[in-house]
Amino acid sequence: MAYNNPLVPRHIFGLNGKTKDNVHFISEHHVVYPAANNIVIYDMELKTQKFIQLTPESKGVSSLALCRNRKYLAVAEIMEDPLITIYDLATHKKRKTLQTKQYGSPEVVSMSFSHDNKFLACQGGSPEWNMCLWVWEKSKVASSLKTNDNDNVVYQVAFNPYDQSVLTVCGHNLFKSFRLVDIHFKPLTPYLGKGKQPGDCTAHGWLPPDSNDRERVIIGTSHGDLFFCESGELKCTLAQPAAY
Repeated sequence: MAYNNPLVPRHIFGLNGKTKDNVHFISEHHVVYPAANNIVIYDMELKTQKFIQLTPESKGVSSLALCRNRKYLAVAEIMEDPLITIYDLATHKKRKTLQTKQYGSPEVVSMSFSHDNKFLACQGGSPEWNMCLWVWEKSKVASSLKTNDNDNVVYQVAFNPYDQSVLTVCGHNLFKSFRLVDIHFKPLTPYLGKGKQPGDCTAHGWLPPDSNDRERVIIGTSHGDLFFCESGELKCTLAQPAAY
């Protein structure tokens, strides 16, 4: 007997743990995350799920980014030329699609919206590790550059939420900062000092400026060490305690 009604998913189990920044709160009671070839929107009160189906041709989701006002979600899919789709979280519909060959990679490993939601920084993966800065509402690449020097892995790109002209990237023996000047990247003085091998910098996060309006950032390594930088200078290192 033939059935004409298609199967409709009611619940998807699991989470793609390889996706960068893979879980976001989009409201007090809703979280969004990737599972299989879908983006899941989970209602923690009602225990229900809604789904956004992704491109059938993609090989998975490499990274997510949520804009500051939580209206838009950027989803990067692994393809020959990575596909980034901006979804309106009120309607669950596509707002923009962004695609370019400039990454030099089939995946985008990390993304970050600027504080005013105008720009989307997208860090491409191996082998070229190129970063593209999108004016995403216009589907236009405003600028791009290669962020590593020696083919080291790059893990994260992040706008400073307190000064959106400053953008940082971290990776293996890599922590760089740039200032956007007329939509071009101007390298800033190395936070960790010239010639210093910072180790495997896996993540970093910006702290609110202090009472003197000095910018502050914490950089974490795969060995459990933390670097505290203030006004572009390394102030102290919090080393992982020795095991007893």
